[in-house]
Amino acid sequence: MLNQSLFANNVRKQLTHSPYDTIDCHRDIRLKRYFFFAIKPIKSQRGLNASVLEYLKPEAVLSEENRKYFIGRFKARKSKKELDEKISRAAILVPLCKHEGELGFLYTLRSTKLTSNRGQVSFPGGMYDDEDRNLEETALRETWEELNIPREKIVVWTSGNMIDKKNVHVLPVFGYIGEVDPNKLQINTREVEEAFFLSLRNLCDPSLCRFTHFRNNYTLPVYLGGKHRVWGFTAAVTHMTLNALVPDAYKHKLPYLWPIIPPIKDKPKNNGHS
Repeated sequence: MLNQSLFANNVRKQLTHSPYDTIDCHRDIRLKRYFFFAIKPIKSQRGLNASVLEYLKPEAVLSEENRKYFIGRFKARKSKKELDEKISRAAILVPLCKHEGELGFLYTLRSTKLTSNRGQVSFPGGMYDDEDRNLEETALRETWEELNIPREKIVVWTSGNMIDKKNVHVLPVFGYIGEVDPNKLQINTREVEEAFFLSLRNLCDPSLCRFTHFRNNYTLPVYLGGKHRVWGFTAAVTHMTLNALVPDAYKHKLPYLWPIIPPIKDKPKNNGHS
C-alpha cells in the first residue's frame, strides 16, 4: 500500500523549484487512488490598471446594455451530454451586490455542523423541494433560509443551464441584491458559519487569481482576494459568471476547465465588448 505521507513528500521535493504556491496530496478512498494538486499563480502580477477598472464601476456593470449582454453569455453555456432526469436537482443563487461602493459577490462559509461540505465556501442554495414552484424558487428560498435576505430584495436577471455536479444537477441563478453589509446579515448559524463579500476588483485582479491543477489533467480556478479562499465548484461557477458579466476586465484563463463548464457554442454578436 502506498504511504500517503511519503508520496506527498516526494511530490513536494520534485516541485521544490517549481512555480507552485501550494502542494497537497489526497486519497480517494472509493477509487483507491492518490492524486496531488498544486495551486499555481498565473504569469501576470500587475494587478488592474485604471482603464480596466472602468469596466467594474457599478454604472457599467448594472447598465441595461451589459445586463442584456450578460444574459446571452450566461445562458449560452450548455452541457455536452444529456442530463439524467432521475438525478436529484438543486439550485444556487449567484448574488451580485454592492458593499462600500464596490460591486462583488456574496459568499457563505458553510457551517461545520452540517453533514456535507461543511466548512466550505459556497453560494447560497440547496436541494429542490416539492413545494418549490421551480428551481429559481429553490435558490431564492434557500437564500432566505441561510441569509435572511427576502426574495423581494433580489432582482433575478436570469438562470443559466443545468450543471452536472457528481450526483446532482445544479441550476445557477444570477441576481442583484443591492447594498449589503455581510457583518449585519442575520445568518442562520445552523447552516452558515459566516457570509463574506469578494469584490469584482479582487476577483479580476490577476495577482489574486490562481488555478488548481489536478493529476487527472483538469484545472479549476482559485480566488485569494477575500476573507476565505474560493475554490472548487463555487470557483468554477464564479469563473463562468465573470466571463459573462465583465469579460473586458476578467482575463483569467485556464488551460483546461473541469467539464462542468462547457464552452459557449455560438459567440454572440459584438456589442462593444471584446
